[in-house]
Amino acid sequence: MATRDAYCFINDLDASTIEGLIARLEFRGKDPIFTQMRDAYLAQLALPPTAHILELGCGTGVVLRALAQHTDFSGHLVGVDQSPALIAAARRLAAEEGVDQYIEFQVGDVHHLSVADSSFDAVVAHTLVSHVADPLMVLKETARVVRPGGSVAIFDGDFASLTFAHPDPAFAKAMGEALVEAVFNNPRVMQALPRLLQQVGLEIMATTAYVYSEIGTGTFFAGFAETYAPLVQRAGLLTARQVEDWLMEQRRAIEQHTFFAACNFYAYVIRRPTAQ
Repeated sequence: MATRDAYCFINDLDASTIEGLIARLEFRGKDPIFTQMRDAYLAQLALPPTAHILELGCGTGVVLRALAQHTDFSGHLVGVDQSPALIAAARRLAAEEGVDQYIEFQVGDVHHLSVADSSFDAVVAHTLVSHVADPLMVLKETARVVRPGGSVAIFDGDFASLTFAHPDPAFAKAMGEALVEAVFNNPRVMQALPRLLQQVGLEIMATTAYVYSEIGTGTFFAGFAETYAPLVQRAGLLTARQVEDWLMEQRRAIEQHTFFAACNFYAYVIRRPTAQ
């Protein structure tokens, strides 16, 4: 089986696997450190309460629900995702949290948006560009639909830095590379973003770098391992036995307080110039 990014090809997955991805997205949305990173870059956008905001690759709607829950919010939020299953989950969760009146969720292709030029005050891409088929096309669409003077926020991992400890360094390297290959179409896209943004006429206003690490014990990366390691075997990158042995070692490390995992994340706050 060819290795393929699970999120990029989510519509080809079985229902059980999709439910696992939904659970992972919601877990991340409640993780304190991931939440702090998200809230920090959203605050940098300095958006008015009446802002018209688009999220590309909205998944289960975690980011849009957070924006809608601001006490003074009175604007309009639109989320686009290619997965009908994720959009259905997003609509259900927004209704459960009582914010569905502020959010419109649409099934669509972020490479080819059904949106007029200059329609939004801000566009957000939260852990999207590492998964898409063509990051440059997505950025071109972003530049097209945000209004002149409007803001863009792009947050994602530099998954070339993703690492999990293992007693066998060679196996640690092999499994780390397999995880990246199975889960991310564009693991180094955040390194390329300054060049890509310049090509589409968007200006970087601020960047923030984060290292998310768990040492001794782990919940965020433990969940990452449990969710995504099976995709390594499914993609044929390593055997089922190798994957299970690696998972058992990660579980053992957590129990024995010898766990180590880390990844770098970056937030870009960007502006579309008022004149080009």
